[in-house]
Amino acid sequence: MKHVLLVEDDPVLLKATELTLEKMGGFEVTGVVNAELAIDEIMKRDYSAIVSDYDMPGMDGLEFLKTVRDSDNDTPFIIFTGKGREEIAIKAYEQGADHYLQKGGDTKSLFYEIIQKINTSVEKKQIKRELEISRKLYANIFNHLPDPTFVIDNNGQVIGWNTAIEALTGVRREDIAGKGNYAYSEAIYGEKRPILIDLVLDPTLCIEDDYRIIRCDDGYFTAEKKVALSNGRKYDIWVKVSPMLGENNEFSGAIASLRDITSKKKAEDKIRRANDYNRSLIEAHIDPLVTIDGNGTITDINEAMEKLTGYHHDSLAGMYFFDLFTDPGKARGVHKRVMEGTRLMDVPLQVRTATGKESGILFFGSPYINGDGEVLGVFAELHDVLSLPGAEREMLCHGKVLQKCVSDGW
Repeated sequence: MKHVLLVEDDPVLLKATELTLEKMGGFEVTGVVNAELAIDEIMKRDYSAIVSDYDMPGMDGLEFLKTVRDSDNDTPFIIFTGKGREEIAIKAYEQGADHYLQKGGDTKSLFYEIIQKINTSVEKKQIKRELEISRKLYANIFNHLPDPTFVIDNNGQVIGWNTAIEALTGVRREDIAGKGNYAYSEAIYGEKRPILIDLVLDPTLCIEDDYRIIRCDDGYFTAEKKVALSNGRKYDIWVKVSPMLGENNEFSGAIASLRDITSKKKAEDKIRRANDYNRSLIEAHIDPLVTIDGNGTITDINEAMEKLTGYHHDSLAGMYFFDLFTDPGKARGVHKRVMEGTRLMDVPLQVRTATGKESGILFFGSPYINGDGEVLGVFAELHDVLSLPGAEREMLCHGKVLQKCVSDGW
Protein backbone atom coordinates (compact mmCIF):
# COMPACT_ATOMS: atom_id res chain seq x y z
CA MET A 1 0.00 0.00 0.00
CA LYS A 2 1.22 3.50 -0.81
CA HIS A 3 1.74 5.71 2.24
CA VAL A 4 1.12 9.39 1.52
CA LEU A 5 2.19 12.36 3.65
CA LEU A 6 -0.42 15.15 3.32
CA VAL A 7 0.46 18.72 4.42
CA GLU A 8 -2.42 21.23 4.66
CA ASP A 9 -2.76 24.10 7.18
CA ASP A 10 -6.59 24.09 7.02
CA PRO A 11 -7.62 21.32 9.48
CA VAL A 12 -11.04 20.85 7.88
CA LEU A 13 -9.65 20.57 4.34
CA LEU A 14 -6.84 18.38 5.67
CA LYS A 15 -9.26 15.86 7.17
CA ALA A 16 -11.56 15.86 4.16
CA THR A 17 -8.65 15.32 1.75
CA GLU A 18 -7.16 12.64 3.97
CA LEU A 19 -10.42 10.65 4.08
CA THR A 20 -11.04 11.06 0.36
CA LEU A 21 -7.56 9.90 -0.66
CA GLU A 22 -7.87 6.85 1.55
CA LYS A 23 -11.34 5.98 0.22
CA MET A 24 -10.87 6.79 -3.47
CA GLY A 25 -7.16 6.09 -3.84
CA GLY A 26 -6.70 3.22 -1.43
CA PHE A 27 -3.75 5.01 0.19
CA GLU A 28 -2.65 5.12 3.79
CA VAL A 29 -2.56 8.87 4.55
CA THR A 30 -0.79 10.74 7.34
CA GLY A 31 -1.98 14.34 7.60
CA VAL A 32 -0.14 17.24 9.30
CA VAL A 33 -0.96 20.98 9.46
CA ASN A 34 2.47 22.48 8.73
CA ALA A 35 5.82 21.79 7.07
CA GLU A 36 7.72 21.58 10.37
CA LEU A 37 5.60 18.62 11.50
CA ALA A 38 5.95 17.10 8.04
CA ILE A 39 9.75 17.19 8.33
CA ASP A 40 9.48 15.36 11.65
CA GLU A 41 7.31 12.72 9.96
CA ILE A 42 9.81 12.25 7.15
CA MET A 43 12.51 11.61 9.74
CA LYS A 44 10.43 8.80 11.24
CA ARG A 45 9.65 6.77 8.12
CA ASP A 46 9.72 6.60 4.33
CA TYR A 47 6.70 7.82 2.37
CA SER A 48 5.58 6.81 -1.09
CA ALA A 49 4.63 10.42 -1.92
CA ILE A 50 4.25 13.88 -0.38
CA VAL A 51 1.30 16.15 -1.19
CA SER A 52 1.75 19.70 0.15
CA ASP A 53 -0.12 22.98 0.03
CA TYR A 54 1.98 25.99 -0.98
CA ASP A 55 0.46 28.82 1.05
CA MET A 56 1.10 27.91 4.71
CA PRO A 57 2.23 30.00 7.73
CA GLY A 58 5.88 29.64 8.70
CA MET A 59 7.60 27.44 6.11
CA ASP A 60 5.67 27.53 2.84
CA GLY A 61 5.39 24.68 0.36
CA LEU A 62 8.40 25.73 -1.74
CA GLU A 63 10.65 26.07 1.30
CA PHE A 64 9.46 22.65 2.47
CA LEU A 65 10.20 21.20 -0.96
CA LYS A 66 13.71 22.69 -0.97
CA THR A 67 14.41 21.28 2.49
CA VAL A 68 13.31 17.83 1.36
CA ARG A 69 15.42 17.89 -1.80
CA ASP A 70 18.46 19.38 -0.01
CA SER A 71 18.43 16.30 2.23
CA ASP A 72 18.79 14.05 -0.87
CA ASN A 73 15.25 12.80 -0.43
CA ASP A 74 13.74 11.94 -3.82
CA THR A 75 10.24 11.08 -2.60
CA PRO A 76 7.68 12.13 -5.25
CA PHE A 77 6.47 15.63 -4.29
CA ILE A 78 3.17 17.17 -5.46
CA ILE A 79 2.47 20.80 -4.59
CA PHE A 80 -0.89 22.56 -4.97
CA THR A 81 -2.07 26.12 -4.46
CA GLY A 82 -4.72 28.64 -5.46
CA LYS A 83 -5.43 29.78 -8.99
CA GLY A 84 -3.32 32.38 -10.75
CA ARG A 85 -0.01 31.32 -9.19
CA GLU A 86 1.79 30.09 -12.31
CA GLU A 87 5.09 31.58 -11.07
CA ILE A 88 4.86 29.20 -8.12
CA ALA A 89 4.56 26.29 -10.52
CA ILE A 90 7.76 27.34 -12.32
CA LYS A 91 9.69 27.63 -9.05
CA ALA A 92 8.27 24.30 -7.86
CA TYR A 93 9.53 22.45 -10.92
CA GLU A 94 12.90 24.21 -10.68
CA GLN A 95 13.29 22.95 -7.11
CA GLY A 96 12.39 19.36 -7.96
CA ALA A 97 8.62 19.02 -7.67
CA ASP A 98 7.14 16.13 -9.62
CA HIS A 99 3.76 17.75 -10.20
CA TYR A 100 1.90 21.01 -9.57
CA LEU A 101 -1.86 21.32 -9.13
CA GLN A 102 -4.18 24.29 -8.69
CA LYS A 103 -6.99 24.32 -6.17
CA GLY A 104 -10.50 25.24 -7.18
CA GLY A 105 -12.96 23.96 -9.72
CA ASP A 106 -14.68 20.62 -9.33
CA THR A 107 -13.50 19.09 -6.04
CA LYS A 108 -14.11 15.50 -7.13
CA SER A 109 -12.08 16.04 -10.32
CA LEU A 110 -9.27 17.60 -8.27
CA PHE A 111 -9.15 14.56 -6.00
CA TYR A 112 -9.06 12.22 -8.98
CA GLU A 113 -6.18 14.25 -10.40
CA ILE A 114 -4.27 14.15 -7.12
CA ILE A 115 -4.69 10.36 -6.98
CA GLN A 116 -3.57 10.02 -10.60
CA LYS A 117 -0.50 12.22 -9.98
CA ILE A 118 0.44 10.24 -6.87
CA ASN A 119 0.22 6.91 -8.73
CA THR A 120 2.11 8.24 -11.75
CA SER A 121 4.87 9.75 -9.59
CA VAL A 122 5.33 6.61 -7.50
CA GLU A 123 5.50 4.39 -10.59
CA LYS A 124 7.95 6.75 -12.26
CA LYS A 125 10.17 6.74 -9.18
CA GLN A 126 10.05 2.93 -9.02
CA ILE A 127 11.09 2.67 -12.67
CA LYS A 128 13.87 5.19 -12.10
CA ARG A 129 15.16 3.26 -9.11
CA GLU A 130 15.06 -0.04 -11.01
CA LEU A 131 16.96 1.55 -13.89
CA GLU A 132 19.53 2.92 -11.47
CA ILE A 133 19.93 -0.49 -9.88
CA SER A 134 20.37 -2.03 -13.34
CA ARG A 135 22.93 0.61 -14.31
CA LYS A 136 24.91 -0.01 -11.12
CA LEU A 137 24.69 -3.76 -11.64
CA TYR A 138 25.91 -3.59 -15.23
CA ALA A 139 28.61 -1.06 -14.28
CA ASN A 140 29.79 -3.42 -11.55
CA ILE A 141 29.83 -6.38 -13.94
CA PHE A 142 31.63 -4.31 -16.60
CA ASN A 143 34.28 -3.09 -14.18
CA HIS A 144 34.94 -6.60 -12.91
CA LEU A 145 35.21 -8.31 -16.29
CA PRO A 146 38.52 -10.21 -16.34
CA ASP A 147 39.37 -9.05 -19.87
CA PRO A 148 40.50 -5.45 -20.49
CA THR A 149 37.42 -3.79 -21.97
CA PHE A 150 36.48 -0.27 -23.08
CA VAL A 151 33.53 1.45 -24.74
CA ILE A 152 33.34 4.45 -27.08
CA ASP A 153 30.29 6.40 -28.21
CA ASN A 154 29.32 7.41 -31.76
CA ASN A 155 31.78 10.32 -31.59
CA GLY A 156 34.69 8.10 -30.61
CA GLN A 157 34.74 9.34 -27.01
CA VAL A 158 35.54 6.93 -24.19
CA ILE A 159 32.46 6.22 -22.06
CA GLY A 160 33.62 2.97 -20.43
CA TRP A 161 37.05 1.87 -19.19
CA ASN A 162 37.11 -1.10 -16.86
CA THR A 163 39.50 -2.07 -14.06
CA ALA A 164 41.33 -4.67 -16.15
CA ILE A 165 42.23 -2.16 -18.87
CA GLU A 166 43.35 0.29 -16.19
CA ALA A 167 45.78 -2.37 -15.00
CA LEU A 168 46.94 -3.15 -18.54
CA THR A 169 47.55 0.44 -19.65
CA GLY A 170 48.18 2.24 -16.37
CA VAL A 171 45.59 4.83 -17.44
CA ARG A 172 42.86 5.55 -14.88
CA ARG A 173 39.21 5.64 -15.83
CA GLU A 174 38.75 9.23 -14.67
CA ASP A 175 41.73 10.39 -16.75
CA ILE A 176 40.39 9.05 -20.06
CA ALA A 177 36.61 9.24 -19.67
CA GLY A 178 35.10 11.61 -22.24
CA LYS A 179 38.25 11.83 -24.35
CA GLY A 180 38.17 11.28 -28.11
CA ASN A 181 40.63 11.64 -30.99
CA TYR A 182 41.85 8.04 -30.54
CA ALA A 183 42.86 8.60 -26.90
CA TYR A 184 42.13 4.90 -26.26
CA SER A 185 44.59 3.84 -28.97
CA GLU A 186 47.26 6.06 -27.44
CA ALA A 187 46.63 4.54 -24.01
CA ILE A 188 46.89 0.99 -25.34
CA TYR A 189 49.44 1.21 -28.17
CA GLY A 190 51.27 4.46 -27.46
CA GLU A 191 50.04 6.40 -30.48
CA LYS A 192 46.80 7.89 -31.77
CA ARG A 193 45.50 6.00 -34.78
CA PRO A 194 42.40 4.09 -35.91
CA ILE A 195 42.27 0.56 -34.54
CA LEU A 196 39.88 -2.37 -34.94
CA ILE A 197 37.07 -0.85 -32.84
CA ASP A 198 36.91 2.13 -35.21
CA LEU A 199 35.79 -0.14 -38.06
CA VAL A 200 32.54 -0.59 -36.14
CA LEU A 201 31.94 3.16 -36.33
CA ASP A 202 33.27 3.58 -39.88
CA PRO A 203 33.86 0.44 -42.01
CA THR A 204 35.62 2.55 -44.68
CA LEU A 205 38.56 3.42 -42.40
CA CYS A 206 42.04 2.20 -43.30
CA ILE A 207 43.51 0.26 -40.37
CA GLU A 208 47.30 -0.02 -40.46
CA ASP A 209 47.57 -2.73 -37.81
CA ASP A 210 48.23 -6.29 -38.97
CA TYR A 211 45.25 -8.16 -37.53
CA ARG A 212 44.56 -11.80 -38.26
CA ILE A 213 40.80 -11.62 -38.63
CA ILE A 214 39.16 -14.75 -37.27
CA ARG A 215 35.56 -13.63 -37.69
CA CYS A 216 33.84 -10.69 -39.34
CA ASP A 217 30.06 -10.49 -39.24
CA ASP A 218 27.92 -7.36 -39.58
CA GLY A 219 30.12 -5.06 -37.49
CA TYR A 220 31.35 -7.81 -35.15
CA PHE A 221 35.07 -8.51 -35.44
CA THR A 222 37.24 -11.11 -33.74
CA ALA A 223 40.97 -11.03 -34.41
CA GLU A 224 44.44 -11.91 -33.14
CA LYS A 225 47.46 -9.66 -33.25
CA LYS A 226 51.03 -9.37 -32.07
CA VAL A 227 51.52 -6.01 -30.36
CA ALA A 228 53.95 -3.92 -28.38
CA LEU A 229 51.78 -2.05 -25.90
CA SER A 230 52.51 1.41 -24.56
CA ASN A 231 54.09 -0.14 -21.45
CA GLY A 232 56.83 -1.61 -23.66
CA ARG A 233 55.85 -5.26 -23.25
CA LYS A 234 55.13 -7.46 -26.26
CA TYR A 235 52.00 -9.56 -26.32
CA ASP A 236 49.90 -11.83 -28.44
CA ILE A 237 46.38 -10.52 -27.97
CA TRP A 238 42.89 -11.62 -28.90
CA VAL A 239 40.53 -8.75 -29.71
CA LYS A 240 36.76 -8.72 -30.04
CA VAL A 241 34.82 -5.60 -31.04
CA SER A 242 31.10 -5.19 -31.56
CA PRO A 243 28.43 -2.51 -31.93
CA MET A 244 26.72 -1.21 -28.80
CA LEU A 245 22.98 -0.70 -29.00
CA GLY A 246 21.03 1.81 -26.93
CA GLU A 247 17.32 2.43 -26.51
CA ASN A 248 15.11 1.12 -29.33
CA ASN A 249 18.13 -0.86 -30.61
CA GLU A 250 19.72 2.30 -31.99
CA PHE A 251 23.45 2.20 -32.67
CA SER A 252 25.14 4.14 -29.88
CA GLY A 253 28.82 3.20 -30.04
CA ALA A 254 31.19 0.24 -29.89
CA ILE A 255 32.76 -2.01 -27.27
CA ALA A 256 36.13 -3.78 -27.41
CA SER A 257 37.63 -6.55 -25.28
CA LEU A 258 41.28 -7.60 -25.29
CA ARG A 259 42.76 -10.84 -23.99
CA ASP A 260 46.40 -11.67 -23.43
CA ILE A 261 46.95 -15.00 -25.23
CA THR A 262 50.76 -14.91 -25.10
CA SER A 263 50.96 -17.98 -22.86
CA LYS A 264 48.47 -19.83 -25.05
CA LYS A 265 50.45 -19.01 -28.18
CA LYS A 266 53.70 -20.13 -26.54
CA ALA A 267 52.07 -23.38 -25.49
CA GLU A 268 50.70 -23.91 -29.00
CA ASP A 269 54.13 -23.19 -30.48
CA LYS A 270 55.73 -25.66 -28.05
CA ILE A 271 53.21 -28.33 -29.03
CA ARG A 272 53.76 -27.57 -32.71
CA ARG A 273 57.53 -27.92 -32.34
CA ALA A 274 57.07 -31.17 -30.41
CA ASN A 275 54.76 -32.49 -33.12
CA ASP A 276 57.23 -31.46 -35.81
CA TYR A 277 59.99 -33.27 -33.89
CA ASN A 278 57.88 -36.39 -33.46
CA ARG A 279 56.88 -36.29 -37.12
CA SER A 280 60.52 -36.04 -38.17
CA LEU A 281 61.34 -39.07 -36.01
CA ILE A 282 58.48 -41.04 -37.55
CA GLU A 283 59.48 -40.09 -41.08
CA ALA A 284 63.14 -40.92 -40.41
CA HIS A 285 62.25 -44.47 -39.32
CA ILE A 286 63.11 -47.08 -41.94
CA ASP A 287 60.17 -49.39 -41.09
CA PRO A 288 56.48 -48.64 -41.74
CA LEU A 289 54.92 -46.88 -38.75
CA VAL A 290 51.24 -46.18 -38.12
CA THR A 291 49.12 -44.71 -35.29
CA ILE A 292 45.57 -45.99 -34.84
CA ASP A 293 42.85 -44.54 -32.63
CA GLY A 294 40.53 -46.49 -30.34
CA ASN A 295 38.04 -47.12 -33.15
CA GLY A 296 40.68 -48.54 -35.45
CA THR A 297 41.00 -45.45 -37.65
CA ILE A 298 44.47 -44.64 -38.97
CA THR A 299 45.54 -41.20 -37.72
CA ASP A 300 49.16 -40.97 -38.90
CA ILE A 301 51.63 -42.86 -41.08
CA ASN A 302 55.14 -42.43 -42.37
CA GLU A 303 56.52 -42.65 -45.89
CA ALA A 304 57.62 -46.27 -45.41
CA MET A 305 53.99 -47.19 -44.66
CA GLU A 306 52.94 -45.55 -47.93
CA LYS A 307 55.53 -47.59 -49.82
CA LEU A 308 54.46 -50.82 -48.13
CA THR A 309 50.74 -50.39 -48.85
CA GLY A 310 50.88 -48.45 -52.09
CA TYR A 311 48.42 -45.92 -50.69
CA HIS A 312 49.10 -42.18 -50.51
CA HIS A 313 49.21 -40.53 -47.10
CA ASP A 314 45.88 -38.78 -47.66
CA SER A 315 44.19 -42.08 -48.55
CA LEU A 316 45.59 -43.93 -45.54
CA ALA A 317 44.69 -41.21 -43.02
CA GLY A 318 41.11 -41.89 -41.94
CA MET A 319 41.06 -45.47 -43.31
CA TYR A 320 40.23 -48.38 -41.02
CA PHE A 321 43.46 -50.19 -40.16
CA PHE A 322 41.73 -53.57 -40.48
CA ASP A 323 40.84 -52.96 -44.15
CA LEU A 324 44.54 -53.18 -45.09
CA PHE A 325 44.70 -56.90 -44.36
CA THR A 326 43.55 -60.11 -46.01
CA ASP A 327 42.14 -61.17 -42.61
CA PRO A 328 40.45 -58.05 -41.14
CA GLY A 329 39.13 -60.06 -38.19
CA LYS A 330 42.62 -61.04 -37.09
CA ALA A 331 43.83 -57.45 -37.48
CA ARG A 332 40.86 -56.30 -35.40
CA GLY A 333 41.78 -58.78 -32.69
CA VAL A 334 45.38 -57.52 -32.67
CA HIS A 335 44.16 -53.94 -32.27
CA LYS A 336 41.78 -54.98 -29.46
CA ARG A 337 44.55 -56.71 -27.50
CA VAL A 338 46.79 -53.65 -27.66
CA MET A 339 43.92 -51.33 -26.68
CA GLU A 340 43.49 -53.53 -23.60
CA GLY A 341 47.07 -52.66 -22.66
CA THR A 342 49.02 -55.61 -24.09
CA ARG A 343 52.26 -54.98 -25.97
CA LEU A 344 52.48 -57.37 -28.94
CA MET A 345 55.49 -58.45 -30.98
CA ASP A 346 56.06 -60.62 -34.05
CA VAL A 347 52.40 -61.10 -34.94
CA PRO A 348 52.20 -62.26 -38.58
CA LEU A 349 49.61 -60.53 -40.77
CA GLN A 350 49.06 -60.39 -44.50
CA VAL A 351 48.76 -56.90 -46.07
CA ARG A 352 46.80 -56.40 -49.27
CA THR A 353 48.31 -53.41 -51.11
CA ALA A 354 46.53 -50.82 -53.23
CA THR A 355 47.32 -52.88 -56.34
CA GLY A 356 45.92 -56.10 -54.81
CA LYS A 357 49.30 -57.63 -54.08
CA GLU A 358 49.59 -59.54 -50.81
CA SER A 359 52.63 -59.05 -48.59
CA GLY A 360 53.52 -60.72 -45.30
CA ILE A 361 54.43 -58.51 -42.33
CA LEU A 362 55.19 -58.88 -38.63
CA PHE A 363 53.13 -56.60 -36.41
CA PHE A 364 54.66 -54.87 -33.36
CA GLY A 365 52.12 -52.87 -31.37
CA SER A 366 52.18 -50.76 -28.21
CA PRO A 367 49.40 -48.81 -26.50
CA TYR A 368 49.89 -45.06 -26.22
CA ILE A 369 48.58 -43.67 -22.97
CA ASN A 370 47.68 -40.19 -21.71
CA GLY A 371 48.64 -38.61 -18.40
CA ASP A 372 45.62 -40.18 -16.68
CA GLY A 373 46.65 -43.70 -17.70
CA GLU A 374 43.94 -44.02 -20.37
CA VAL A 375 44.79 -45.94 -23.54
CA LEU A 376 44.12 -43.54 -26.43
CA GLY A 377 45.22 -45.73 -29.30
CA VAL A 378 47.85 -48.00 -30.82
CA PHE A 379 51.32 -47.23 -32.10
CA ALA A 380 52.35 -49.95 -34.56
CA GLU A 381 55.46 -50.91 -36.47
CA LEU A 382 55.12 -53.26 -39.44
CA HIS A 383 58.14 -55.29 -40.49
CA ASP A 384 58.04 -56.29 -44.13
CA VAL A 385 58.84 -60.04 -44.23
CA LEU A 386 60.92 -59.63 -47.35
CA SER A 387 63.18 -57.22 -45.49
CA LEU A 388 63.77 -59.62 -42.59
CA PRO A 389 67.05 -61.57 -42.19
CA GLY A 390 67.08 -64.87 -44.09
CA ALA A 391 66.43 -67.18 -41.14
CA GLU A 392 63.43 -65.22 -39.85
CA ARG A 393 62.01 -64.93 -43.35
CA GLU A 394 62.44 -68.67 -43.86
CA MET A 395 60.62 -69.44 -40.60
CA LEU A 396 57.69 -67.24 -41.59
CA CYS A 397 57.54 -68.72 -45.06
CA HIS A 398 57.30 -72.26 -43.61
CA GLY A 399 54.60 -71.19 -41.16
CA LYS A 400 56.65 -71.79 -38.00
CA VAL A 401 56.11 -68.29 -36.69
CA LEU A 402 52.42 -68.59 -37.50
CA GLN A 403 52.20 -71.94 -35.69
CA LYS A 404 53.90 -70.44 -32.63
CA CYS A 405 51.40 -67.52 -32.57
CA VAL A 406 48.48 -69.98 -32.85
CA SER A 407 49.80 -71.98 -29.89
CA ASP A 408 50.06 -68.69 -27.94
CA GLY A 409 46.38 -67.92 -28.56
CA TRP A 410 46.40 -66.34 -32.02
